[in-house]
Amino acid sequence: MRMPTFVTIGLGLLVSVGCLNAQSTPVQAKTKSSYRIVKTKDYSHVYSDKKHAVRLPYHVKTTHNAYMWNAHHTKKLHNLKNYQATTWFLAKSVVLKHGNHKSVYYQVKNTTHSLSGYVWKGYLAKGYSPKGYQIVQQKWANQSGSYYPKYYGQDIKMWNYNHSKVRVHLKNFPGMNWYRTETVVMRHGKKRAVYYYLSGTLRGNGRTVGGYVWHGYLKRGTNPNHTGQNYVPIDDFLGDTDYNQYVQTAKYQKLAKQIADLFSNSRIDYNLSRIAAYNYDAANQSIMSDEDVKPIGTGGYSHIRAFPDIDRYLLKHSSWSDAKKLQAVKTMLNETGYDADKRASMGNYQIGIQIIDNVPDILGQIVANDGNGYANGYALIIGQQDPTGNSEDNDKSFFYYN
Repeated sequence: MRMPTFVTIGLGLLVSVGCLNAQSTPVQAKTKSSYRIVKTKDYSHVYSDKKHAVRLPYHVKTTHNAYMWNAHHTKKLHNLKNYQATTWFLAKSVVLKHGNHKSVYYQVKNTTHSLSGYVWKGYLAKGYSPKGYQIVQQKWANQSGSYYPKYYGQDIKMWNYNHSKVRVHLKNFPGMNWYRTETVVMRHGKKRAVYYYLSGTLRGNGRTVGGYVWHGYLKRGTNPNHTGQNYVPIDDFLGDTDYNQYVQTAKYQKLAKQIADLFSNSRIDYNLSRIAAYNYDAANQSIMSDEDVKPIGTGGYSHIRAFPDIDRYLLKHSSWSDAKKLQAVKTMLNETGYDADKRASMGNYQIGIQIIDNVPDILGQIVANDGNGYANGYALIIGQQDPTGNSEDNDKSFFYYN
């Protein structure tokens, strides 16, 4: 699970080398620190906004040099004058003693924890930075749901946490479902806007990208358009229309289309295809899951016939050309009594099919067991729509095949 991009963070005090007092600006320390902490106060559980778990925010209040130090005050890490638009969050404060002088330092980190160190408290002011884009509210609970652009072709940008870098242009991936994990309020000047943190796997088989998108550009639900997707999980379709469009047009669905065309008077049925993927993939490849895949109900269908030998054969010979695999399917169908004449007479049957055929999957995100960087999984069944859902007439699921 993605760890939150916006986490509240802390400030603390730096153990230093060199003479300090509460009124003076810290100076460069010697190599060996002569500072010691005489008092510490923990702020890790102190919130400026308990409801949204936001820790105490601070920002630099000077445009002059304001250094962030390491824990021993022997090394300058950053100059805060270069981070005017950064908000820092408090974790603890410490009192540093050097000789007879004492000073208070805050340990601070930015939102992503990529910057952290100890800063003299006199350099900091309470509150979010008034400059740049600032996330001032965050909500993590009840964030599940998929989204897609309201208007295809609109140049919708996905931003990083401070709205300074575009992560991706959503118009370049029109067929994707994006998944929300966080809602934030982002402030810019006097204006505030609600953004969603969305993430998704590019084209279904690429790298995972996440970032912030203004909520007004988005529509909640399953994307009915799968243009440009190399792979779409079987559960990410609305029904027959968009699933058939995917099988007919997607780059890696050519074999699925050719196999379905062998049943010239039967049509592909989406719900039956889900049943094929969950219940009848004899090699258990079609569903990626951290746990054992459970069969789904077959209500509404009867006379389901599975072809486990074909599924296994295709998986074993997945590296073959589509033409060679298709010829093998024809031969095996003929041998089981489903020759061309038989198939043509089955207009009252529907096709359930889930084909994952040599989809590049270097990151291993599609199926449970990739081979040589490619995802493969094959499930083919036929069945009849039947409101009674007479499961006694259906072949057993792959769980029962040896």
